[in-house]
Amino acid sequence: MYSPELIEAEEVLGAYDGCKLILNNSLPVDCRLKITNFRLHIFVKSTMPNSTNHCTWSFKCVPLCTVQSLEKKLSYRGLKSMGIIIICKDVRAVKLILSDSSKGLDAYRQLNDLIFPAFRSRELFAYAFGRQCLEQNRFVAEGWDVYDATAEYHRQNIVNNGWRISAVNEDYSFCDTYPSLLAVPVDVSDDLLIQSAPHRANFRVPVLSWLHPESRASLTRASQPMVGLQNRRNSADEQLVELIRTANANTSDLLILDARSQRFALANVAKGGGVENVSYYRDITCKFMGIQNIHAMRASQTKFMEACYSQSDKNWFKMIHECQWLLHLRLLLLAAKEVAEQIENHKRSVLVHCSDGWDRTAQIASLAMIMLDPFYRTIRGFQVLIEKEWISFGHKFCQRTGGPADGGSPFTSPLAGDLSPLPLTRSNSEERSPIFLQFIDCVWQITQQFSGAFEFNESLLITIMDELYAARFGTFLFDCERQSRVYKARRQTVSLWAYINANRHLYENPTYVPAESSGHRVILPNHSVSSLRVWIRYFLRWDPSLQCQEPVNNASLVQKMENFRSLRSKHSQNGIVQHLSTAP
Repeated sequence: MYSPELIEAEEVLGAYDGCKLILNNSLPVDCRLKITNFRLHIFVKSTMPNSTNHCTWSFKCVPLCTVQSLEKKLSYRGLKSMGIIIICKDVRAVKLILSDSSKGLDAYRQLNDLIFPAFRSRELFAYAFGRQCLEQNRFVAEGWDVYDATAEYHRQNIVNNGWRISAVNEDYSFCDTYPSLLAVPVDVSDDLLIQSAPHRANFRVPVLSWLHPESRASLTRASQPMVGLQNRRNSADEQLVELIRTANANTSDLLILDARSQRFALANVAKGGGVENVSYYRDITCKFMGIQNIHAMRASQTKFMEACYSQSDKNWFKMIHECQWLLHLRLLLLAAKEVAEQIENHKRSVLVHCSDGWDRTAQIASLAMIMLDPFYRTIRGFQVLIEKEWISFGHKFCQRTGGPADGGSPFTSPLAGDLSPLPLTRSNSEERSPIFLQFIDCVWQITQQFSGAFEFNESLLITIMDELYAARFGTFLFDCERQSRVYKARRQTVSLWAYINANRHLYENPTYVPAESSGHRVILPNHSVSSLRVWIRYFLRWDPSLQCQEPVNNASLVQKMENFRSLRSKHSQNGIVQHLSTAP
């Protein structure tokens, strides 16, 4: 009567009746539970009978990897019942009350063993799902092959504009958190890269992210220089930065944009890091953006989630202000806009770095590229951007989202062929931080100001975040490109992009106007807090009082899409190419 629709490789492991659900502090409703190897299925009893006077059941599910914490209450609110409190990474607070405490304890133990196993008794669901999909030839096309580094650099035409592709990191021995292929000025030899590497944190030397198609102004990225208390210098690093500067013949100086505040950047000197000494580098200017570290962002997210859970209208705006979430987004947009303006309006090359070069650097560089290059505002281009600037350049997705440190691989080692019950290596809870979520939120903020400039709608952004936490696909399982290849993610799992591209119609923006039609290649958003908003459809979507809006909003979007496709088909049949600037 209420069977879940199981996806590939999903198996029911347990079922529980006589439950009540409280979602984000809503009133309790009757529900039934089914636990699978991928999700917690919750079947909620409708408050209104249908036309045959039989109760209907609506369906909710919580992917197990989305769960951040699990807590049991042996006597819930003075009743002889068992309570289970589930806090999710996607801003969901799920409270379950089971009338039979013994069954409640069984449900808790089963969930706890699946979500937080002490030993790996089974592989992460992504591998079982991927194996079945590959056997059935599902989600194979336009997945792992969406991004090709060589093709992307050729799209930017770097080889005809003073840059080259280096294979110095082909086996990841040069820098294990960098991609295998790097783009550097044509006069930079591999030997120079090798000599300069020790002077940058984690050997993350300055390399190309994006090249302006006309001015040759470049956007490069790196980690902090390892200056330390000894005020160390490295002639190879100085020469590398100089060659990046001179690769752009339009301006004399290079802007080094440090994502950190000057105070925190200088504090890193005591830890062996620091900032570039301008007296050692020719014609450089340093600018500090004051963006805080992963720990401050995690604290901000915690307070922001509390505001999202709150039922108090009186203090809600105060809570939003005090968590500083929108202020952090403002600084990110300001920094990215600074990069875009310098490159576009002043033809000035910019080198971006923070401390390690895989968090704030990725945020700023990728947001600036979205502002500068309309390709990254298309569905495929956005996928390429994430693969390039986030995955291949070593954003620590596993650590930042709290996944298993080895990506939940079924192999105990890269060479092992069997699954042995070894202790599960967990990511460090102090390493968790909403860095990628902030980037996605910033992209959403830009789409609200330039709705016609993006080929995709907000459903794409929500799907990316949901699948990031759900760990159904292999795209975000690992901390770097090398780790993904060592554990053979491409052979054992399927890519999120294959799923999205197979359902492309769900993510198209009916108001999209390509840059060649609009004439606006570059977009520069307003970064003031007054122009930013709380992303209601993502952060507050679990509020029961808002969920009644979803069918109406979805129906409206579907109607717009149908009208859009009908008009596009009509114009195509007439041999007319026409782009619509507004939804019909």
